[in-house]
Amino acid sequence: MQPNVGEISPEQTTTLQHVREISRYNDWVFSYLQPYLRDRVLELGCGIGTYSARLRARAHRLTCLDKDPGYVATVAAMFRDDPNVVVMNATLGEGLDFAPGSFDAVLCLNVLEHIEHDRAALDLVRSWLAPGGVLMLQVPAHQWLFGSIDTALGHWRRYTRRQLADVLVTAGFELVMRPRYLYALAIPGWWWCGRVRALRVVPEGTVRIANALARLSRVVETVVPLPMGLTLVAAARARDRL
Repeated sequence: MQPNVGEISPEQTTTLQHVREISRYNDWVFSYLQPYLRDRVLELGCGIGTYSARLRARAHRLTCLDKDPGYVATVAAMFRDDPNVVVMNATLGEGLDFAPGSFDAVLCLNVLEHIEHDRAALDLVRSWLAPGGVLMLQVPAHQWLFGSIDTALGHWRRYTRRQLADVLVTAGFELVMRPRYLYALAIPGWWWCGRVRALRVVPEGTVRIANALARLSRVVETVVPLPMGLTLVAAARARDRL
């Protein structure tokens, strides 16, 4: 079964541009994932390069992949003089075939929710990981927050901690960082924009507020992990293949 990745929408591009400006949030997410980065790294769904420069600073060889030619051109321009970065225009599950064990780490941030058959996608990614290789994930949290922005972005679902853990374990991974909710203070804003106002993009004017909330959330949630959040992060190691 093919993963079945949806098409890029104009709203997705606009939202990506706005989210890239929420630097405190992006730094916070990356702080949980960077301990698992090493050597050969694959970034699935690199988008407009929000995390790519951070990855290059910690990877010996970086492969960035996206299905949108415009995004690929943007990221390729960032690394035009770097021989250790490969940027590919490709779609997960559609003729994309890396050799087994090609990567030591795979980053999949805000990608899995775009794939109808998430288990099939995880099976494929697992086959590309070297023994002991780690998959790092970020996905949107809580189906009750699913609204017009999710629809515009091409999301199939949002996850709970249990759902994300279950699909990873079923796909042959073992958790090295259990799914963790982040950014609970942003829940009211997402609910208001996507469920009440039925907007189709993250409003540009919310970037300053979002950065302030990310700073406060990081302080609070580092001390007291909360049982909900706007997003989930997790890391899982590929179990040894028999």
